[in-house]
Amino acid sequence: MSDRTLKSKLRGETKVVNEGAELRRREHQKELHKKRQEEGLARFAGEVKTDDGQKHAVFRRFEAYKRESQFPVGVSDLKIAVDPKNQVVVVPICGRPVPFHISTLKNASKNDEGDYVYIRLNFVTPGAGIGKKDDLPFEDASAQFVQSLTYRSRDTERITDIFRSIQELKKMAVKKELERKELEDVVEQNNLIEVRNRRPIKLDNLFVRPAPDGKRIASALEIHQNGLRYTSPVKNENRIDLLFSNIKHLFFQPCDHELIVIIHAHLKNPIMIGKRKTKDVQFYREASDIQFDETGNRKRKYRYGDEDELEAEQEERRRRHALNKEFRTFSERIAEASNNSFDVDIPFRELGFSGVPFRANVLCQPTTECLVQLIDPPFLVITLSEIEIAHLERVQFGLKNFDLVFVFKDFTRQVTHINSIPMDQLDSVKDWLDEVEIPYSEGPLNLNWATIMKTVTSDTHSFFEEGGWSFLDNGSDSEGSEDEEEESEFEASDLDPSDESDEGSDFDDDDASASGGSEEEDDDDEEGGDDDMSD
Repeated sequence: MSDRTLKSKLRGETKVVNEGAELRRREHQKELHKKRQEEGLARFAGEVKTDDGQKHAVFRRFEAYKRESQFPVGVSDLKIAVDPKNQVVVVPICGRPVPFHISTLKNASKNDEGDYVYIRLNFVTPGAGIGKKDDLPFEDASAQFVQSLTYRSRDTERITDIFRSIQELKKMAVKKELERKELEDVVEQNNLIEVRNRRPIKLDNLFVRPAPDGKRIASALEIHQNGLRYTSPVKNENRIDLLFSNIKHLFFQPCDHELIVIIHAHLKNPIMIGKRKTKDVQFYREASDIQFDETGNRKRKYRYGDEDELEAEQEERRRRHALNKEFRTFSERIAEASNNSFDVDIPFRELGFSGVPFRANVLCQPTTECLVQLIDPPFLVITLSEIEIAHLERVQFGLKNFDLVFVFKDFTRQVTHINSIPMDQLDSVKDWLDEVEIPYSEGPLNLNWATIMKTVTSDTHSFFEEGGWSFLDNGSDSEGSEDEEEESEFEASDLDPSDESDEGSDFDDDDASASGGSEEEDDDDEEGGDDDMSD
């Protein structure tokens, strides 16, 4: 009876402590939400946005040819010609060859009718949307435009070749345009100043991710006057230079409970490594080799102890301890060489929680300044000071998992999702968010964040004047149902999966050319006046 009474008392005391901590956490969250509301009103005071805060496209001129002598061979016969070198399609109009740059062409279609084959060229015109996110400007939108041209011919084989050439040229143009947009934020770094009169401090036998050209070759990382240099042992291979001025965060992750020990640099501006654009460069070494029994189990016939296994485990612990010490010392030297422009950040494994930020279920670990996942690519690095608010989705009785959404202070930046976090880690996640002073809210539904952020960026000052992020708490109040209509427009039933995508994956495969080309095929829904001409 005494033991049972003691247990019941302890259980009651624990419950009281938890309730007190929950009450303090709620009060602190109210203060944080009030602070965010005041900051938003002060930051956007008197500012009224008429657009959605997105970058608008700029009108670009295309010059196909400077003189008639540059026309491809065969246009004098007044036949359709495709010039892949200059990205031009030349068509006959009123007895003259007229060039059209491939960027002015929306798509092409081909139809066979009896003895004739028809090829139709649809052009980009004002009012005809070419995509959900495309905003193609025109120099004079009130001018007259050619919407489409249709040509008829008996030469089925030749028209088929022309149609195929136009499709391939359009796919190449779409791919190049996507690559150009992706590389817009790549900043060319200054030159690395090498150390003189002495050998640079270096760490040998390191692998790098992402690897240049996909080659996994061990090499050395050197500390120079204004940055780091990773030199490849293979001749004619590109070296990787990281300037201290471009390093935003530097992480050291020990090999405790992991297979590798890591020095990870998160950059302010992305750089090109091979053909990849990346903001995260990681240097690592494997912590252990494959262990095998050299005795062939002969000793086990005569021994009943596990002395060999114990000795191997002790050797493994010594090797891991030496690796951690070596990498931590080197990372601290990097911070010292940068004149302490950044500190070495180490993840707290005991505060980590499992979730799915991209495709795989990984362990997300907080650090002093960030929330990171540095083991499996694509890597996750979220700076805590850049977070505006966190929202916990699918928090309701009966569900085993919930989702975590981070909204950044830069409202034009896409929100970050960490999905499928186990429900038993809900309290620990709330405690961590409260400790780092990030206001959070919770609700039972997945929200359409693309629609929410468009509403926020359209008129940010009015958004904060009307209560700001207070609408997110409506879903968590089980007793109050009067605000359900306001939140219904943001529910996941209206979610368009194409509006939200994973952030900054440096290791995803680019299928832009295939996806871009599929939109251009057989779009024959253009209506209006067609100019029929025979080829």
